[in-house]
Amino acid sequence: MKKILYLYSDTGGGHRAAANALISAVKKLKGDEVEQEAIDVFASGSSFLNIFARLYAPVIRYAPWFWRMLWFGLNNPKGLEVLEKIASPFILSNLIKIFDQKKPDVIVSVHPLVNHLSIKAIKKMDHRIPFVTVGMDPVDLHKSWVSPDTDMMVVATEEAKKICLAEGLAESKIKVLGLPIDPRFMDRHDKDEVRKQFGLSKGKYTVLVMGGGEGAGNIYEIVSGLNASKLDMQLIVICGRNKALEDKLLGMELRFPAKIFGFTNEVPLIMDASDIIITKGGPGAIFEALAKDLPMIITSWLPGQEEGNIKYVLEHKIGKVSSDPKMVVSMINELRSDPQVKKSIEKIKKPHAVFDIAELILRIS
Repeated sequence: MKKILYLYSDTGGGHRAAANALISAVKKLKGDEVEQEAIDVFASGSSFLNIFARLYAPVIRYAPWFWRMLWFGLNNPKGLEVLEKIASPFILSNLIKIFDQKKPDVIVSVHPLVNHLSIKAIKKMDHRIPFVTVGMDPVDLHKSWVSPDTDMMVVATEEAKKICLAEGLAESKIKVLGLPIDPRFMDRHDKDEVRKQFGLSKGKYTVLVMGGGEGAGNIYEIVSGLNASKLDMQLIVICGRNKALEDKLLGMELRFPAKIFGFTNEVPLIMDASDIIITKGGPGAIFEALAKDLPMIITSWLPGQEEGNIKYVLEHKIGKVSSDPKMVVSMINELRSDPQVKKSIEKIKKPHAVFDIAELILRIS
Protein backbone atom coordinates (compact mmCIF):
# COMPACT_ATOMS: atom_id res chain seq x y z
CA MET A 1 0.00 0.00 0.00
CA LYS A 2 1.32 3.44 -0.98
CA LYS A 3 1.83 5.96 1.79
CA ILE A 4 1.69 9.75 1.63
CA LEU A 5 3.16 11.81 4.47
CA TYR A 6 2.02 15.44 4.81
CA LEU A 7 4.11 17.98 6.72
CA TYR A 8 2.56 21.08 8.31
CA SER A 9 2.82 23.33 11.33
CA ASP A 10 -0.07 24.90 13.21
CA THR A 11 0.97 28.49 12.53
CA GLY A 12 -2.60 29.49 11.75
CA GLY A 13 -5.20 26.95 10.70
CA GLY A 14 -4.62 27.17 6.95
CA HIS A 15 -1.74 24.69 6.73
CA ARG A 16 -3.51 21.95 8.66
CA ALA A 17 -6.68 22.65 6.64
CA ALA A 18 -4.71 22.23 3.39
CA ALA A 19 -3.29 18.88 4.52
CA ASN A 20 -6.75 17.70 5.57
CA ALA A 21 -8.24 18.86 2.26
CA LEU A 22 -5.66 16.84 0.30
CA ILE A 23 -6.21 13.79 2.52
CA SER A 24 -9.96 14.04 1.82
CA ALA A 25 -9.41 14.41 -1.92
CA VAL A 26 -7.04 11.42 -2.13
CA LYS A 27 -9.52 9.36 -0.11
CA LYS A 28 -12.35 10.30 -2.50
CA LEU A 29 -10.17 9.29 -5.45
CA LYS A 30 -8.64 6.11 -4.04
CA GLY A 31 -10.64 5.15 -0.95
CA ASP A 32 -8.50 3.13 1.45
CA GLU A 33 -6.01 2.07 -1.22
CA VAL A 34 -3.59 4.76 -0.04
CA GLU A 35 -2.33 5.24 3.53
CA GLN A 36 -2.10 8.89 4.54
CA GLU A 37 -0.75 10.68 7.60
CA ALA A 38 -0.21 14.33 8.52
CA ILE A 39 2.46 15.44 11.01
CA ASP A 40 2.89 18.77 12.78
CA VAL A 41 6.65 18.94 12.27
CA PHE A 42 7.50 21.43 15.01
CA ALA A 43 5.15 19.89 17.60
CA SER A 44 6.50 16.39 17.03
CA GLY A 45 10.10 17.33 16.40
CA SER A 46 11.10 20.15 18.72
CA SER A 47 9.44 21.59 21.82
CA PHE A 48 11.69 24.65 21.45
CA LEU A 49 10.58 25.41 17.86
CA ASN A 50 7.00 24.56 18.75
CA ILE A 51 6.98 27.45 21.23
CA PHE A 52 7.71 29.82 18.35
CA ALA A 53 5.04 28.19 16.17
CA ARG A 54 2.48 28.77 18.94
CA LEU A 55 3.42 32.47 19.06
CA TYR A 56 2.09 32.96 15.50
CA ALA A 57 -1.53 33.65 16.49
CA PRO A 58 -0.83 36.20 19.25
CA VAL A 59 1.84 37.93 17.15
CA ILE A 60 -0.42 38.49 14.13
CA ARG A 61 -3.25 39.59 16.40
CA TYR A 62 -1.40 41.96 18.75
CA ALA A 63 1.86 42.83 16.95
CA PRO A 64 1.36 42.77 13.16
CA TRP A 65 4.29 45.18 12.81
CA PHE A 66 6.55 42.47 14.24
CA TRP A 67 5.13 39.91 11.81
CA ARG A 68 5.85 42.29 8.92
CA MET A 69 9.46 42.61 10.09
CA LEU A 70 9.83 38.81 10.29
CA TRP A 71 8.18 38.19 6.91
CA PHE A 72 10.42 40.59 5.03
CA GLY A 73 13.47 39.81 7.15
CA LEU A 74 13.31 36.14 6.14
CA ASN A 75 12.29 36.74 2.52
CA ASN A 76 15.87 36.69 1.25
CA PRO A 77 18.66 34.09 0.96
CA LYS A 78 20.63 35.43 3.95
CA GLY A 79 17.62 35.41 6.26
CA LEU A 80 16.68 31.88 5.23
CA GLU A 81 20.25 30.68 5.73
CA VAL A 82 20.27 32.05 9.29
CA LEU A 83 16.87 30.46 10.00
CA GLU A 84 18.04 27.08 8.72
CA LYS A 85 21.19 27.22 10.90
CA ILE A 86 19.10 28.02 13.97
CA ALA A 87 16.47 25.33 13.32
CA SER A 88 18.71 22.48 12.08
CA PRO A 89 20.08 21.35 15.47
CA PHE A 90 16.55 21.11 16.88
CA ILE A 91 14.79 19.28 14.08
CA LEU A 92 16.99 17.78 11.36
CA SER A 93 17.84 14.51 13.11
CA ASN A 94 14.22 14.06 14.13
CA LEU A 95 13.05 14.55 10.54
CA ILE A 96 15.41 11.80 9.41
CA LYS A 97 14.04 9.58 12.18
CA ILE A 98 10.42 10.30 11.22
CA PHE A 99 11.00 9.64 7.52
CA ASP A 100 12.88 6.44 8.28
CA GLN A 101 10.13 5.17 10.58
CA LYS A 102 7.16 6.17 8.42
CA LYS A 103 8.75 5.08 5.13
CA PRO A 104 6.47 7.19 2.93
CA ASP A 105 6.35 6.82 -0.85
CA VAL A 106 6.02 10.60 -1.19
CA ILE A 107 6.29 13.56 1.19
CA VAL A 108 4.05 16.60 0.72
CA SER A 109 4.85 19.88 2.47
CA VAL A 110 2.17 22.53 2.99
CA HIS A 111 4.33 24.78 5.19
CA PRO A 112 7.23 26.97 4.00
CA LEU A 113 9.52 26.55 7.00
CA VAL A 114 9.81 22.76 6.76
CA ASN A 115 10.72 22.46 3.07
CA HIS A 116 14.47 23.06 3.01
CA LEU A 117 15.20 21.08 6.16
CA SER A 118 13.03 18.17 5.00
CA ILE A 119 14.85 18.00 1.69
CA LYS A 120 18.16 18.21 3.54
CA ALA A 121 17.03 15.30 5.75
CA ILE A 122 16.07 13.20 2.71
CA LYS A 123 19.51 13.77 1.19
CA LYS A 124 21.14 12.36 4.31
CA MET A 125 19.10 9.15 4.12
CA ASP A 126 19.98 5.91 2.33
CA HIS A 127 16.98 6.01 0.01
CA ARG A 128 15.40 8.83 -1.95
CA ILE A 129 11.80 9.96 -1.25
CA PRO A 130 9.94 12.15 -3.78
CA PHE A 131 9.10 15.58 -2.32
CA VAL A 132 6.16 17.78 -3.34
CA THR A 133 5.71 21.37 -2.15
CA VAL A 134 2.22 22.89 -2.16
CA GLY A 135 2.60 26.66 -1.85
CA MET A 136 -0.09 28.20 0.34
CA ASP A 137 0.82 31.84 -0.35
CA PRO A 138 -1.21 32.26 -3.55
CA VAL A 139 0.34 35.48 -4.85
CA ASP A 140 3.32 36.85 -2.88
CA LEU A 141 5.01 33.48 -2.49
CA HIS A 142 7.60 33.77 0.28
CA LYS A 143 11.08 32.63 -0.78
CA SER A 144 11.07 30.00 1.96
CA TRP A 145 8.61 28.00 -0.13
CA VAL A 146 11.02 27.58 -3.03
CA SER A 147 13.73 24.93 -3.04
CA PRO A 148 15.47 23.94 -6.29
CA ASP A 149 15.62 20.34 -5.02
CA THR A 150 11.87 19.85 -4.67
CA ASP A 151 10.49 17.32 -7.16
CA MET A 152 7.35 19.34 -7.82
CA MET A 153 6.15 22.80 -6.81
CA VAL A 154 2.40 23.41 -6.87
CA VAL A 155 1.28 27.05 -6.86
CA ALA A 156 -2.12 28.72 -6.97
CA THR A 157 -1.55 31.50 -9.52
CA GLU A 158 0.61 32.63 -12.41
CA GLU A 159 1.92 35.38 -10.14
CA ALA A 160 3.36 32.78 -7.77
CA LYS A 161 4.84 30.84 -10.68
CA LYS A 162 6.81 33.94 -11.73
CA ILE A 163 8.38 34.11 -8.27
CA CYS A 164 9.42 30.45 -8.49
CA LEU A 165 11.03 31.05 -11.89
CA ALA A 166 12.83 34.14 -10.58
CA GLU A 167 14.20 32.00 -7.72
CA GLY A 168 15.71 29.60 -10.25
CA LEU A 169 13.21 26.74 -10.06
CA ALA A 170 12.94 24.82 -13.33
CA GLU A 171 9.67 25.51 -15.14
CA SER A 172 9.13 21.77 -15.59
CA LYS A 173 8.82 21.46 -11.80
CA ILE A 174 6.09 24.11 -11.43
CA LYS A 175 2.38 23.38 -11.74
CA VAL A 176 -0.26 26.14 -11.50
CA LEU A 177 -3.23 24.21 -10.12
CA GLY A 178 -4.87 26.48 -7.55
CA LEU A 179 -5.15 26.28 -3.77
CA PRO A 180 -6.19 23.06 -2.00
CA ILE A 181 -9.46 23.69 -0.15
CA ASP A 182 -11.89 21.24 1.43
CA PRO A 183 -13.66 19.22 -1.32
CA ARG A 184 -16.97 20.15 0.32
CA PHE A 185 -16.64 23.61 -1.24
CA MET A 186 -17.40 21.92 -4.57
CA ASP A 187 -20.78 20.72 -3.30
CA ARG A 188 -23.85 22.83 -4.07
CA HIS A 189 -26.96 23.20 -1.91
CA ASP A 190 -30.11 25.15 -2.64
CA LYS A 191 -29.63 28.63 -1.18
CA ASP A 192 -33.16 29.00 0.17
CA GLU A 193 -33.23 25.52 1.66
CA VAL A 194 -30.00 26.17 3.58
CA ARG A 195 -31.33 29.52 4.79
CA LYS A 196 -34.46 27.77 6.02
CA GLN A 197 -32.26 25.23 7.82
CA PHE A 198 -30.52 28.09 9.65
CA GLY A 199 -33.81 29.80 10.55
CA LEU A 200 -33.32 32.65 8.06
CA SER A 201 -35.67 34.11 5.44
CA LYS A 202 -35.61 32.39 2.07
CA GLY A 203 -35.49 35.22 -0.44
CA LYS A 204 -33.58 37.86 1.50
CA TYR A 205 -30.10 39.12 0.53
CA THR A 206 -27.68 37.44 2.94
CA VAL A 207 -24.37 38.91 4.13
CA LEU A 208 -21.72 36.63 5.65
CA VAL A 209 -19.08 38.13 7.98
CA MET A 210 -16.18 36.00 9.18
CA GLY A 211 -12.57 36.39 10.31
CA GLY A 212 -10.96 32.97 10.23
CA GLY A 213 -10.65 30.56 13.14
CA GLU A 214 -9.68 33.36 15.55
CA GLY A 215 -12.54 35.70 14.60
CA ALA A 216 -10.05 38.37 13.60
CA GLY A 217 -10.80 41.75 12.02
CA ASN A 218 -13.21 44.54 12.96
CA ILE A 219 -16.22 42.23 12.99
CA TYR A 220 -18.14 44.02 15.74
CA GLU A 221 -17.66 47.40 14.06
CA ILE A 222 -18.75 45.96 10.71
CA VAL A 223 -21.91 44.45 12.18
CA SER A 224 -22.65 47.73 13.97
CA GLY A 225 -22.31 49.58 10.67
CA LEU A 226 -24.65 47.16 8.91
CA ASN A 227 -27.14 47.50 11.75
CA ALA A 228 -27.11 51.30 11.43
CA SER A 229 -27.58 51.15 7.64
CA LYS A 230 -30.79 50.85 5.63
CA LEU A 231 -29.70 47.75 3.74
CA ASP A 232 -32.49 45.25 3.19
CA MET A 233 -30.59 42.16 4.28
CA GLN A 234 -30.04 39.39 6.79
CA LEU A 235 -26.77 38.45 8.45
CA ILE A 236 -24.59 35.44 9.22
CA VAL A 237 -21.50 35.89 11.40
CA ILE A 238 -18.84 33.26 12.13
CA CYS A 239 -16.88 34.27 15.24
CA GLY A 240 -14.51 31.31 15.27
CA ARG A 241 -12.87 30.75 18.66
CA ASN A 242 -13.48 34.38 19.66
CA LYS A 243 -16.06 33.69 22.40
CA ALA A 244 -16.01 37.29 23.62
CA LEU A 245 -17.03 38.49 20.16
CA GLU A 246 -19.75 35.83 19.92
CA ASP A 247 -21.24 36.86 23.28
CA LYS A 248 -21.07 40.54 22.33
CA LEU A 249 -22.93 39.97 19.06
CA LEU A 250 -25.53 37.73 20.67
CA GLY A 251 -26.23 40.59 23.08
CA MET A 252 -26.82 43.13 20.29
CA GLU A 253 -30.27 44.29 19.23
CA LEU A 254 -30.21 43.71 15.47
CA ARG A 255 -32.82 45.14 13.10
CA PHE A 256 -32.50 42.21 10.68
CA PRO A 257 -32.62 38.39 10.97
CA ALA A 258 -29.22 37.04 12.01
CA LYS A 259 -27.47 33.77 12.76
CA ILE A 260 -24.34 33.96 14.95
CA PHE A 261 -21.91 31.02 14.93
CA GLY A 262 -18.88 30.32 17.07
CA PHE A 263 -16.32 27.91 15.70
CA THR A 264 -17.99 25.71 13.08
CA ASN A 265 -17.12 23.08 10.48
CA GLU A 266 -20.12 24.06 8.36
CA VAL A 267 -18.50 26.94 6.47
CA PRO A 268 -19.18 25.38 3.01
CA LEU A 269 -22.90 25.11 3.83
CA ILE A 270 -22.98 28.60 5.35
CA MET A 271 -21.43 30.02 2.18
CA ASP A 272 -24.19 28.33 0.17
CA ALA A 273 -26.71 30.39 2.16
CA SER A 274 -24.84 33.65 1.48
CA ASP A 275 -24.79 36.24 -1.32
CA ILE A 276 -21.59 38.06 -0.33
CA ILE A 277 -18.74 37.57 2.14
CA ILE A 278 -16.89 40.10 4.30
CA THR A 279 -13.67 38.56 5.56
CA LYS A 280 -9.94 38.86 6.22
CA GLY A 281 -7.44 38.48 3.39
CA GLY A 282 -6.34 34.93 4.12
CA PRO A 283 -5.82 32.69 1.08
CA GLY A 284 -8.22 30.01 2.31
CA ALA A 285 -11.17 32.38 2.72
CA ILE A 286 -10.55 34.00 -0.67
CA PHE A 287 -10.34 30.74 -2.60
CA GLU A 288 -13.26 29.20 -0.70
CA ALA A 289 -15.36 32.25 -1.57
CA LEU A 290 -14.32 31.93 -5.22
CA ALA A 291 -15.38 28.27 -5.24
CA LYS A 292 -18.80 29.33 -3.93
CA ASP A 293 -19.14 32.24 -6.42
CA LEU A 294 -19.24 34.84 -3.64
CA PRO A 295 -18.17 38.44 -4.24
CA MET A 296 -15.95 39.50 -1.37
CA ILE A 297 -15.05 42.50 0.75
CA ILE A 298 -11.64 42.22 2.43
CA THR A 299 -11.37 44.29 5.60
CA SER A 300 -8.10 43.11 7.18
CA TRP A 301 -4.91 41.39 6.08
CA LEU A 302 -1.49 40.44 7.35
CA PRO A 303 1.34 42.79 6.37
CA GLY A 304 3.69 41.23 3.82
CA GLN A 305 2.14 37.77 3.69
CA GLU A 306 -1.38 38.76 2.58
CA GLU A 307 -0.75 42.05 0.80
CA GLY A 308 -0.47 40.21 -2.53
CA ASN A 309 -3.89 38.64 -1.92
CA ILE A 310 -5.37 42.14 -1.71
CA LYS A 311 -3.86 43.12 -5.05
CA TYR A 312 -5.19 39.86 -6.51
CA VAL A 313 -8.77 40.64 -5.40
CA LEU A 314 -8.61 44.15 -6.86
CA GLU A 315 -6.80 43.35 -10.10
CA HIS A 316 -9.14 40.47 -10.93
CA LYS A 317 -12.21 42.53 -9.91
CA ILE A 318 -13.67 39.84 -7.68
CA GLY A 319 -14.38 42.15 -4.76
CA LYS A 320 -13.53 45.30 -2.82
CA VAL A 321 -10.93 46.13 -0.17
CA SER A 322 -10.99 48.56 2.75
CA SER A 323 -9.79 48.48 6.35
CA ASP A 324 -12.43 51.10 7.21
CA PRO A 325 -15.63 49.44 8.51
CA LYS A 326 -17.58 52.57 7.49
CA MET A 327 -16.95 51.71 3.80
CA VAL A 328 -18.57 48.28 3.98
CA VAL A 329 -22.18 49.36 3.33
CA SER A 330 -21.36 51.32 0.17
CA MET A 331 -19.15 48.45 -1.07
CA ILE A 332 -21.99 45.96 -0.59
CA ASN A 333 -24.26 48.20 -2.67
CA GLU A 334 -21.62 48.50 -5.41
CA LEU A 335 -20.98 44.75 -5.62
CA ARG A 336 -24.68 43.90 -5.38
CA SER A 337 -25.42 45.97 -8.48
CA ASP A 338 -22.34 44.92 -10.48
CA PRO A 339 -23.07 41.99 -12.86
CA GLN A 340 -19.41 41.79 -13.92
CA VAL A 341 -18.07 40.58 -10.57
CA LYS A 342 -19.66 37.12 -10.95
CA LYS A 343 -18.16 36.86 -14.44
CA SER A 344 -14.73 37.78 -13.05
CA ILE A 345 -15.06 35.09 -10.38
CA GLU A 346 -15.98 32.51 -13.01
CA LYS A 347 -12.82 33.32 -14.98
CA ILE A 348 -10.31 32.64 -12.21
CA LYS A 349 -11.88 30.18 -9.78
CA LYS A 350 -10.37 26.69 -9.55
CA PRO A 351 -12.76 24.71 -7.32
CA HIS A 352 -11.32 21.37 -8.53
CA ALA A 353 -7.76 22.34 -7.52
CA VAL A 354 -7.61 19.99 -4.53
CA PHE A 355 -8.37 16.99 -6.78
CA ASP A 356 -5.91 18.13 -9.45
CA ILE A 357 -3.20 18.38 -6.77
CA ALA A 358 -4.20 15.02 -5.28
CA GLU A 359 -3.92 13.35 -8.69
CA LEU A 360 -0.48 14.90 -9.18
CA ILE A 361 0.68 13.58 -5.79
CA LEU A 362 -0.64 10.11 -6.62
CA ARG A 363 1.21 10.09 -9.95
CA ILE A 364 4.47 11.05 -8.24
CA SER A 365 4.10 8.44 -5.51
